[in-house]
Amino acid sequence: MKHVLSATVWVLLTVLGFSGCASSRLNAELKTIGFEWVPIEGGPFSMGDVYFDDNPDSQPVHPVHVSPFFISKYETTLEQYDWFTTKTGRALIFPEQKDRGRRAVSNINWLDSKAFCEFIGGRLPTENEWEFAASGGTLKQMYPGTNSEEEAPEYARFISNSLAEVFPVGTKKPNVYGLYDMGGNVAEWIGEFYEYYPDPGVAPSWFDLPNRELRIVRGGGFSADLSITRTYWRSGTLGRVATAGIGVRCAKNRD
Repeated sequence: MKHVLSATVWVLLTVLGFSGCASSRLNAELKTIGFEWVPIEGGPFSMGDVYFDDNPDSQPVHPVHVSPFFISKYETTLEQYDWFTTKTGRALIFPEQKDRGRRAVSNINWLDSKAFCEFIGGRLPTENEWEFAASGGTLKQMYPGTNSEEEAPEYARFISNSLAEVFPVGTKKPNVYGLYDMGGNVAEWIGEFYEYYPDPGVAPSWFDLPNRELRIVRGGGFSADLSITRTYWRSGTLGRVATAGIGVRCAKNRD
């Protein structure tokens, strides 16, 4: 029995060791393609439109508590998604695009985005996590990085300060968590289905679509108005849609 137990322990340690090596190799590869996780401590905040009443889907404002998590510092880039396609055999996005590098990836649907995040050991962010990270948590900023509409163009890339294309990530100022492009450049897929915020004590009301296919996107993109880059602004689209204005930013649990 002693020998059997020893053998079992050895096998477990070996498996764990290999798992650790695989994780280390993945982290090393991600570093070479400019991928960085940022830890967010989480906490309580008021979710929704506390400023205006111009987006009824962002009402009612309601208290939320977010557990600690990781989120990627930048939107996923073409370089990072290219790396993913070489590992998985998926098709390149915009193969004719020459100056790829740090340009944010787009034209990927919800399932593509989910697959990428899971491949790197993460997942799509929840809507609570995304808004918490974008708005600075308890600071509850209107735009990612500022409450001032005049200063917002320093932090967000939208229709009035952009070209008709996706830009490289990190060309605007970061928000208080050091996250870039939480407003504009490309909108970002969220892990959940689109639903109305419920009134206190009321069950959520789902959009009546087959298989609840309407997904959430947040942050606005290069062709969006400035108002859509506000941290509380919600948009929804079908999960199968792939457009030049939607990309992805990943999140990860903190164990």
